Amino acid sequence: MTISSVTLARPHPAIVGKMVPFLQQIGMTVSQVTVASDLPGLITLHTDAVVISLAHTSTVRISVEYVMREVMRLNPNVVLIFSSELPLHKKQKNLQYLLSAYFSAIDIVSVDSMPAPFPNAIHRCLYICSADLDSQTRRHTLTATLKNW
Repeated sequence: MTISSVTLARPHPAIVGKMVPFLQQIGMTVSQVTVASDLPGLITLHTDAVVISLAHTSTVRISVEYVMREVMRLNPNVVLIFSSELPLHKKQKNLQYLLSAYFSAIDIVSVDSMPAPFPNAIHRCLYICSADLDSQTRRHTLTATLKNW
């Protein structure tokens, strides 16, 4: 599957300011949920990927759990991209718990786990932290990953 479009399902200003220009620069179309009622219109069976911010707050006042539940209901095969200011190792336990409601086992790919992704894994989840968008080396790795997903 090639990711050509991304929907920011639970945006956070700190990540959006860096992520939207990055995604557009690598040729992806980006749409953004602005209110909860946007979810069914912007996340369909044709949606390639969604970004869900794990921050405590979001410009859309809906919880991570609500967004995840709606995303999985609307498109259970979508690529899940989680974002945070923090590195994965600080969010991994909570993220694994969130994902356990939908998957019996799933790996979370991050720039730190590349370029050698886990063999025989279901690659449905990508984690992007703020540092991934600040470093040219990490951006390059992230670009290659997204283009070859």
